[in-house]
Amino acid sequence: MVLSILSLTNCTTAKLIMRKITIILSVFVLVLSGCGQTKKKQAETTTDTIDIQDTIVVKQRNVLDKSYQIGFYSKSYSYYWLVGTDTLDFRLGITEYEKDTTFSLRVFHKEPILFTTVLAKVEECFSLIKEDFNFSKLTSFGFMPPVYYLDLAKTLSSEYEQEFGRKNISYDKLDQFLLKSSLTTQLNHFFYPLNKKVKRYGLEKFHLIDKENYKEYLPNVDFTEYPEFTLNAHIGIFVSLENE
Repeated sequence: MVLSILSLTNCTTAKLIMRKITIILSVFVLVLSGCGQTKKKQAETTTDTIDIQDTIVVKQRNVLDKSYQIGFYSKSYSYYWLVGTDTLDFRLGITEYEKDTTFSLRVFHKEPILFTTVLAKVEECFSLIKEDFNFSKLTSFGFMPPVYYLDLAKTLSSEYEQEFGRKNISYDKLDQFLLKSSLTTQLNHFFYPLNKKVKRYGLEKFHLIDKENYKEYLPNVDFTEYPEFTLNAHIGIFVSLENE
């Protein structure tokens, strides 16, 4: 009887030990699997860089892991500017559409910057962009509202006032105005090496904004040199491009 109990006890203990071993092995396998997934995701967001004097431009591929993106975008990249270990307040984003492999390019920043500087920074990225995108498929360029660019705010405001005063105009008239503006001349000159030119403009919720309201967008900026009003749009200006 004692031997039977001992035998039963030993058997139960053995089963418990085997169960613990199985659980440990399962956890270990899951950990390894997780590491593999992490490495896979890291591989999908691998970075490349170029050095420009004291600045480094970092290219990063974005993982398209949201269901609404799958089947719509084929790939997405971000480009960051670094000085030492500090990330500058400037980022370039590119998304390619799966349907026809055309892509759009957009500028992001929170603080004001000269528009000429924006174009210079975008040009710095051309060599990195060419590694993953065909510039013949570039169809649009987007940037922040004019209030973020002192030089652009001045020129557009002056040209607009000469033609329309301070009246709001229709989107058709706005598009025609912008196509004749110095902005189009500037952009056509910039995109000429890529065999691209401006086709039309898009400004969501276009309106004029007075100087006294600039602080709603840039609360910590001195607007002394800014014009008394400028053109504004809800999320920025989008420029449709076509081949020369």
